[in-house]
Amino acid sequence: MKMNKRLIAVSVLVLSAVMAIPVFAQTTTTTPTTTVAPVATTASEQPILQVGAAGKVLLRGTIASISGTTLTVNSWGGTWTVDIASGASILPAAANGNISQFSTGDFVGVQGTVSQSANWTINANLVRDWTYRAAVVQQQQQNIQTAQATKQSGPRDYIGTASAVTASSLTLTAAAGTTYTVTVPSGAEIVNTKWITIPLTSVNSGDNVRVYGVNASGTITARIVRDVTIVATTTAQ
Repeated sequence: MKMNKRLIAVSVLVLSAVMAIPVFAQTTTTTPTTTVAPVATTASEQPILQVGAAGKVLLRGTIASISGTTLTVNSWGGTWTVDIASGASILPAAANGNISQFSTGDFVGVQGTVSQSANWTINANLVRDWTYRAAVVQQQQQNIQTAQATKQSGPRDYIGTASAVTASSLTLTAAAGTTYTVTVPSGAEIVNTKWITIPLTSVNSGDNVRVYGVNASGTITARIVRDVTIVATTTAQ
């Protein structure tokens, strides 16, 4: 009888050990890892059509045509006409409030209301060109990299107020009153404070500018002209 009890006790211990093995095996599996997804810089280029109360609409799709202040956009349901109302937000802000920078094939987002007087028509109060926005962001990054390389090569930094601006030159007046003639050759980098490329003619008399270039007897040959006054209408959004 004592022998049977010992056998039973040993059997229970062995069975317990065997049953515990899977439990411990599960607790020693590899620790789950967390993958951090990259931050998206553009909207996913998937067509979207959402119509809510009072005809409020969100549309995303591809520009089929551009005429004046009207777009046609391919999305769910077919081709939509997008009438852009006066005062509507045109983004990114680098577009300067008009759609002249938009192109056929660009992916856009539209917010507004569905027209009650025309089929497949949206009266838009906001239009954002995601394709153009991505191009603006890429341009900013490229301009910053180019400027960093230029600065490392040694041209001096001149700071002052612009005047007598033409397509290829300007006058720079430093705080101490010293006046320089700045020539801007083809290939020079001309940017605003957000490092977005602008034409030199966008620089206005009285704007604060920074010029990186080589001075020869009062004439600076610019490699970079940065207008730090122009901000609001030329940022990427």
